[in-house]
Amino acid sequence: MRLFAAGPDPFEHVLDTSHWHIVEGPGIGFHLPYGLTKFMVLEVIAAVLILLIFIPLARRSRTGEPLRGPFWNAFEALLTFIRDNVAKPYVGEHDADHYVPFLWTQFLFILFCNLLGMFPFMGSPTASISVTAALALCTFLVIHGSAIAKMGPVHYFLSYVPHMELPFVMAIFLIPMIVAIEIMGQFIKAFVLAVRLFANMFAGHTVLAVILLFIVMAKEAAWYISGPITIGSVLGVTALSLLELFVAFLQAFIFTFLTALFLGSTLHPQH
Repeated sequence: MRLFAAGPDPFEHVLDTSHWHIVEGPGIGFHLPYGLTKFMVLEVIAAVLILLIFIPLARRSRTGEPLRGPFWNAFEALLTFIRDNVAKPYVGEHDADHYVPFLWTQFLFILFCNLLGMFPFMGSPTASISVTAALALCTFLVIHGSAIAKMGPVHYFLSYVPHMELPFVMAIFLIPMIVAIEIMGQFIKAFVLAVRLFANMFAGHTVLAVILLFIVMAKEAAWYISGPITIGSVLGVTALSLLELFVAFLQAFIFTFLTALFLGSTLHPQH
């Protein structure tokens, strides 16, 4: 890592970069080596935090030792909520336990990536479309790979063929069209997953950066102008940060909920 000096950039918190700006004012930061970027490092940090928290939690649960304290109970409650209120109702009682580990991992990784953006000098990797696209691709492969493994390739593709009593002439035109629309819809679902998460996280942090930029713009103004702008900006950022904290949990839940919903509908096309 090589230190550098640069001017403050309020939008650097939102964007991925290999120049990690740490301290405002003199502008102290460092260049990441080997082609790494800030979001890559933050993703590793999120993964390590998950391992540090949930491996001890899993070991305690396996021994039957009850979890005590608000810290451990809070994380156990998150896992229980995803299993009982997302996986079982939407994937199905019989298949839920098989896919709960994936849903847990997905939910926790997105949540921790979202929450890292609440800390100074860091950022949310989920505010990058490349990160959310990779998450959506993993989800797409799990959904359709699981369905193919369960039903077999032939029955899986036949599940997209509607059973319609139509004259032969109409059927040869309508059925291929419906099949094409259904297949296209699966790709659109994955695209929506990626864009929804990216847009919500990027927009929230951008709004915070814009409000903080008001302070920078007003620093040369008279005190009776810069003072109210600074106070109003700080209060606005504080209020929106609380909203962003809620959005971090909400978007992790929505991504996981939609994954479970799409997975259940693909595994059980008859329903």
